[in-house]
Amino acid sequence: MKRKIKEDIALMGKRLYERRLNGGYGGNISVKDNDMIYITPSGVPKDILDYSDIIVMDFKGNIIEGQGKPSSEMLFHILIYKVRDDVSTIIHAHPPIATGFAIAHRPILEPVHEESVVMLGKVPLLPYEVTSSKELAKNVGEAIKEHNALLLANHGAITVGDSLEKAFRRMEELENLCEMLLVAEAAGGAKRIRAEKLKELFSLIKKRNK
Repeated sequence: MKRKIKEDIALMGKRLYERRLNGGYGGNISVKDNDMIYITPSGVPKDILDYSDIIVMDFKGNIIEGQGKPSSEMLFHILIYKVRDDVSTIIHAHPPIATGFAIAHRPILEPVHEESVVMLGKVPLLPYEVTSSKELAKNVGEAIKEHNALLLANHGAITVGDSLEKAFRRMEELENLCEMLLVAEAAGGAKRIRAEKLKELFSLIKKRNK
């Protein structure tokens, strides 16, 4: 199997921990490579991951390479890859402020910050389901069809991307947005960007991407 992918996942585990976007044992990370999924193991703290810890499995959850057990959340990783052809990386983490929003059952649906609107869009809240359950995987698989970031009630957050860097930056932006919203509330409340200005913003982004 590809050592570089394993090394990148192990490095991302440390990066999330160092940036205080995840605790040691919490969360999981995966990368899709053709018909294989590289995923963090169960029970190994993310800040001490080694490339040799990473599990390689197929889309049925069968282990192809690795000594440990794949993350117990592998069900929603598999389902996300099945419903999103454009996604090749998934990060599930417990960033403290964003997870606070999840614990408060508070989605982020209003466009209030320019960069967050572009990077994240709406961030819905999924109802609480027990970790690793089929119900949780089903809810995640349905919601991720239209979103790049999700809050899981009383649990944490998920971001996806076409690279580890993109998924990481979305998780980072989600945490920053939640912090900004708390400050905005203390300063009188967040104010949404007007619809005509949003249209202008996305028109500008579209032109830049041509």
